[in-house]
Amino acid sequence: MDRKEIALKIERLVRKQKYKQLLEQGAELSLRAETADPVETFEAVTKIMEQSNALQNQGRCKDRAENATEVLMDAQVLKMSHDVVHAAMQRMGNSEFADDELVGVILTTFDSDEGVQDWDKITREAASVFRMTKHSQSLYGAFDAEATPVQKVARQRAQRQRVDYGQAKKPETVDKLQKKEKTAQKLNVIFAQINELFEKRRGAPIPYFELICDPEDFMNTVDNAFQISFLIRDGRVALVVDENHDPLIRPTTQREADQGKQKSDTTQAILGLNPRKWREIVERYQVDEPMLVLDRAEHSTLSQSQRN
Repeated sequence: MDRKEIALKIERLVRKQKYKQLLEQGAELSLRAETADPVETFEAVTKIMEQSNALQNQGRCKDRAENATEVLMDAQVLKMSHDVVHAAMQRMGNSEFADDELVGVILTTFDSDEGVQDWDKITREAASVFRMTKHSQSLYGAFDAEATPVQKVARQRAQRQRVDYGQAKKPETVDKLQKKEKTAQKLNVIFAQINELFEKRRGAPIPYFELICDPEDFMNTVDNAFQISFLIRDGRVALVVDENHDPLIRPTTQREADQGKQKSDTTQAILGLNPRKWREIVERYQVDEPMLVLDRAEHSTLSQSQRN
């Protein structure tokens, strides 16, 4: 807080103290109003009002706006002075205006020796008492000028046209990435099961048709064959044949996988599989339960969401 703010704060405290003293003086006058001389009471109230006006002129308008306590105390002084004057007037008794006395004074003052009223003398006396208001001649004369009402035209709110952006859909790249990630996860699960089966068979290749067969569901059998074809394409498993030319599946070695990546040419094979041949596979290999166990429901839900 700088010196200027400290000085303003001290001035406000001094003014509040003086207002408090004026209120105390008014309280004393109020107690003596019924017994004291009314003229003395009026003179004391006049002094109090003069001091209150002086205090109000000391402060700035901004000070009064920021400090409402001074405004309230000034209003209390004014109300107190009104109450004291009212009590003194009540003590003076009847203060009503007497018409007969006023007429008598006028006739005594302005009557001539012949008993005729001198109205010019009355006019001059009245003009010296009353204050004349300034007169300004209007350019319109007696014309009754009225402001022309301005008609406001209601602005019509422009209706916004909704733009049909079509049905929201996911970006194709996101769908492709999600599908690719889910497919890779499924292939990893199948590859892990093939490795486990290969180890249980002590390194013996797994019959291909027995591996893909699901004795309860033909479509699961087709899906197993489809997924294993990707593992063969990626070089993670190898498709070989035995002496009877029956296909077998085994995991590839690291060397075989590296050689497969270096080859640029590909070999394509076509497998025919239908429900009749699927039942023949079940009977031939005596398949009671599928060798590959997959969570088909999760894959089905993802495929359905991607189609929508």
